[in-house]
Amino acid sequence: MKISIKSLLFVSLSAGILSGCVNGDHYPKADTPCYTLTPTKTVADIFTVATATPTQVTTGDIIEAYVVSSDEGGTFYKTVSLETLDKSRGFSIPVDMYNIYTEFEPGRKVYVNLKDRYIAISQSSLVIGDLYQGNAVGRLVPEEFRRTAKASCDFVNEDELVSHMTIAEALNNNHINKLIEFDNVQFNDAAIGSNYYEANSSSTIGGATNWKLTDNTGHEIIFRTSEFAKFAGKPVPNKSGKVRGVLTKYNSDFQFLARTERDIMLENPRFYISTAQGGTNIQFNGSFTEDFTSYAVNLTAFPKYVNDQTIGGRYWQLKQFPANTGNKYIEMTSFGSGGVTAKTYFFVPVDFTAANTFAFKTLARF
Repeated sequence: MKISIKSLLFVSLSAGILSGCVNGDHYPKADTPCYTLTPTKTVADIFTVATATPTQVTTGDIIEAYVVSSDEGGTFYKTVSLETLDKSRGFSIPVDMYNIYTEFEPGRKVYVNLKDRYIAISQSSLVIGDLYQGNAVGRLVPEEFRRTAKASCDFVNEDELVSHMTIAEALNNNHINKLIEFDNVQFNDAAIGSNYYEANSSSTIGGATNWKLTDNTGHEIIFRTSEFAKFAGKPVPNKSGKVRGVLTKYNSDFQFLARTERDIMLENPRFYISTAQGGTNIQFNGSFTEDFTSYAVNLTAFPKYVNDQTIGGRYWQLKQFPANTGNKYIEMTSFGSGGVTAKTYFFVPVDFTAANTFAFKTLARF
């Protein structure tokens, strides 16, 4: 094992030379040693043996990975996310510490000594830590964390660690705890006019607000902001652009966390997302009757018509009452939406040069 101590204080140097050193090198803080160790296992090896049941590692195996999370901005709390240099896997280490980024900043290579640590697959990803309540992997105390995680003298620009992908591509367990950047995204309409964190919003759960990021194909992902984030009280940008962050997961929900406000790079005009369904076989007829009997129950995409929501995300949907035997019809409702306003248009093409009457039946139920 090789240990190096890189001091950040050189009193004999001129101010100009000192500035050059600080900007050009990335070392742990002055009193933190950096290490050169030899890995004996890969992160993939540990994923292979980890299960949902916490297991203690008794051998002194060492893995290496690079820090991608940061608690500088207040969005990450007592946890470190790391990923491999080839960007194939990520994992996390929970630790009972604050200001972790001052010792383990994004881009820092870290050696993880697994001896006596517990490993498990939790929330669909690898967690390394201490045993908690006999059935989970929990936080390491600072002394154990520093014994387990050794900062390397090596540092890479985080641009070498970031994965550029679409939201649809990111929704995969293999990407949890990895640094990801989305291009051409924006916050959905429901978030505009609000702050990143809204204490009284129905989107706020467990001390954080879950807004949605959407891309120009309509795919969405939860963007989660803690009440302790330094930018929590700032307004959600009414722009589009890039957002960088770390992918996490809670139960079945993928959640995206920006580390600081610098990760949110929305500077372009908002784009329009087409939400229309159907319309693949438009016909302008002058005489026809539509009783919807030829369509399957719950259908929303009608080839001859356009079904387009503008507010609330609800669509006209094929229904039948009584079930299986009754009359078929289309229905749009905001029932069960928590009081969210819904507006949806159902466009019917008609050749009015050949038609002089148009009739339809409606029923409003409460």
